[in-house]
Amino acid sequence: MKKKIILSLVLLVSFNFYSQDTKATYSNKENKYTISIHYTGNFRNHNYVSDNFNGIAGIDAKYNLYSNTDFSLQAGLGLDYFKAREIGNQLDLKNSIMVNPNIGIVLEANKVFQPFLNLGYSFFTAKYTIQQSYIYINNPYDPAFGNVPSEVKYNFDSVSINPGFRLFMDDNLYFQTDYKYLPIKSNINAHLISIGLGYTF
Repeated sequence: MKKKIILSLVLLVSFNFYSQDTKATYSNKENKYTISIHYTGNFRNHNYVSDNFNGIAGIDAKYNLYSNTDFSLQAGLGLDYFKAREIGNQLDLKNSIMVNPNIGIVLEANKVFQPFLNLGYSFFTAKYTIQQSYIYINNPYDPAFGNVPSEVKYNFDSVSINPGFRLFMDDNLYFQTDYKYLPIKSNINAHLISIGLGYTF
């Protein structure tokens, strides 16, 4: 994941240098693609997802479906990387990536400040392995332990509601911050906040 983030930074810088000669002929309304990298914060609100994972970083890619003088419609895919916290000596929780296909509207009446709202669906899997010493610590010959899996998965898939805004520093490069709400279950509501940089081309 670190290699992907570094590669994305290199691409952003490369596109920025390339765009210096084309700013006079291209505006962000004519650009079709948007890519951004960000820090992902995970609010602690006492549920399985927030208690067991730290948000680390993410990347978003979007394609401009339609634009006019006031707004644009964009479809995209987001990936967020979460680092697992230590939950016990016998349970090894794995790091996880949340996949979030989405579609949204961006208000473009202002060239600098552009708020947006995305709606999507997030796929998040928590996976951990159970150490064999935990299974057989009492009676390794007990047949009741024969069907205990060594790896367990829990899916926390959910719709996502994602408001935010972009602040353009030039025609292509922008700062972005946003909030993502995931009503996973009645007692599991994940709250993520992201801060990062993006590039449109």
